[in-house]
Amino acid sequence: MKKLIILATLSTVILSCNKPSSQTETSIPDSTTTTAVAAPKLALGNSFWVNARYLETLEQTKSPLKAKIYADTVMVSFNAAADTANLVWNFHEGSAYKVKNGDKLELFNVYEVKPTPEYSGSVDASTLKLGNTSFKKVNEIGFVEKKFWIGKFDNKGKTIELRADNQLLGIDGYDTYRVWVDYVTTQTDIDLIDFGKKDSDKTKTYGYKFEGNEIIFYDFIWKEDGVMGKAGKEVFRWKKL
Repeated sequence: MKKLIILATLSTVILSCNKPSSQTETSIPDSTTTTAVAAPKLALGNSFWVNARYLETLEQTKSPLKAKIYADTVMVSFNAAADTANLVWNFHEGSAYKVKNGDKLELFNVYEVKPTPEYSGSVDASTLKLGNTSFKKVNEIGFVEKKFWIGKFDNKGKTIELRADNQLLGIDGYDTYRVWVDYVTTQTDIDLIDFGKKDSDKTKTYGYKFEGNEIIFYDFIWKEDGVMGKAGKEVFRWKKL
């Protein structure tokens, strides 16, 4: 059974390896035997992984809307002890799993006690695989904003700045932003972003698309609030500084 979960930003994992002890000058290795040395196990604690095909599509299109076809099982994260993992579906639903990382990586549903894992696969420094789905490691949950949005932009001589903590500077009446990634229940012909006001329910939804080093924004016309809408006329453009 899938459970709703709240996601938290994860820190970058620091990998470590064991340094072999040095051999003394007087020691002589036995040439008749060889000792197998096990490869160090990957440190999974506090790591965050995203569906590889989702990331590839996002890189090509800069569009979470176009990448949503790969968002069914979109993210996997591990706690600090790496004994619990959270799987996320479609950016709004998920469930927790107990982790066994031996010869295989195995995930057991914490809500249903079963002798066999619900997911099994493998993991190395760059790729986590569960069944037929591959995931790539990213540094934090705000990977969409970090890659395409955080920074300064020019809007007809006025500087707009978007920060990692979702602060929006330089637009009258708004001081926060939210890039949409969850399009499961919303029908739209364009990607969406919300501008908002701290401690207020006031928000404005715009459609957007990337074109070269510019972001073009459009009025968004809701037919049914939060459920269905379409792009209207172009309203402004931002140029990356």
